Amino acid sequence: MKKAVAIMMVLAMVIGAVACFAGCDVNKDKEPVATSYVSMDINPSIRFVLDKDQKIMSYSCENDDALVLLYGEVIVGMDIQEASQKIMDLAVKMGYLTKDNCGVQVSVSSDDSKVESNILDKIGVAVTNTDEKLAFEINYDKEGSFVLNYQLAKLKEQNADNEYYQNLTAGKLRLINSAMAADFSLKMDDAVKMSTQQLLEIVDEAYNNLEDFSTKAFEEAKLAAEQVYQTAVVTAQEAVYITKYMEYKGVIEGGLAVAQYGGLSIAAKSVELLAKSVVFAQDTADKLLAEDDVLAIATQLGVDVEALKDSQGNVTVDSIGAYVDKVAKNSADGLTQDMRDKLDGAVEKLEESKEQLQDKPLSQDIVNKIQAALASIEIKDIDFDSITVEDLKDISVELEKKAADMKEKMDASLTDEQKQNIADAQQQAVAKLGGALEQYNQALAKAEQEAKDTLQRIKNSRLESLAPQS
Repeated sequence: MKKAVAIMMVLAMVIGAVACFAGCDVNKDKEPVATSYVSMDINPSIRFVLDKDQKIMSYSCENDDALVLLYGEVIVGMDIQEASQKIMDLAVKMGYLTKDNCGVQVSVSSDDSKVESNILDKIGVAVTNTDEKLAFEINYDKEGSFVLNYQLAKLKEQNADNEYYQNLTAGKLRLINSAMAADFSLKMDDAVKMSTQQLLEIVDEAYNNLEDFSTKAFEEAKLAAEQVYQTAVVTAQEAVYITKYMEYKGVIEGGLAVAQYGGLSIAAKSVELLAKSVVFAQDTADKLLAEDDVLAIATQLGVDVEALKDSQGNVTVDSIGAYVDKVAKNSADGLTQDMRDKLDGAVEKLEESKEQLQDKPLSQDIVNKIQAALASIEIKDIDFDSITVEDLKDISVELEKKAADMKEKMDASLTDEQKQNIADAQQQAVAKLGGALEQYNQALAKAEQEAKDTLQRIKNSRLESLAPQS
């Protein structure tokens, strides 16, 4: 009997251990899931992706000031309250949060409204803690920026009968904008139907590809290097694929498929990289507003044009939006109706200017590059005389889908052994691109060091100029 009891005890322990292994250890090793999105605007402006425990999984610095503020700092893994406190302390120390720039605008998106409230409360604690140490009062705005809320109101007005738009919040709109910037194929009408968690999968992946030194200059250099290297990689891989496919399927069957597929993946990659570079350029030079638009907005606001310029001395979509948001968030007693009307009028003119920029045909130089990339394949219904950046994004998505669909059909006719042989041969072909890879790595290393040096220099300069004098 004792033996039987002992056996039963052992079995119970084993079962318990197995249950713990299956129910505890495996879950423990699972990757954290993104559940919330937070936007914090002080100027600096930062976006966070949080897990279910409200700890930071990834983040994005939305302007140069944010990059300077957080360069060399570690916030991934921090609870949002701890991270917010660190950011507030740094903003004070580095002269970003002052009596003349005392507003903190926050928006949150989660599929659980209680979680949103809890996150806002946590950030509120950090604001209060900082506020108590200062000689001026911080304005904590939990509704998001003025420009963002203007855009939200317009979307609801334009889609009055659509429940998805009517249920949209400022926090989720901010998240959707970030997701659409990361994924060319995502459109607003589809994005509004997605959950916060679905959108966060897109954004978190994009943010994880960013570095704490990801200045515009670094990203531009990285993109230029990728255009050369990735095109070489895809060209080598496709050459191997076509050669091996013909070898396995023969001249008739293989030749027919190759005739349809040949050059498609190369064109898709070329247009994708070209689209990224055009979008990047649009985010900088193409956001410069026409002089008439600038004067109209300055007149509407009742300010000199100088007040609307960015750190480079340009008036852009972003610099005007930043000015409007700064005025709104620094109004301690709330906006007067007169000022609200002025800001509304300015943002309306700004949105009109943005639409004109989006509808602006691409330069002939870009059109020539698109035509060159598409020369080896057949793609119809492209009006090259009036092609815009949005059209280019759509072409990129269409080509990528065509290439993927065609390759899937071709792969279906191959055995697992044949597919593995092709993969091995492709790997060997890419390995022979040592010179191209070395050039790519050297370009990245140079751009990285320059970005780090620039950020550290600016950060040191701000800290030194604001350090207490002994």
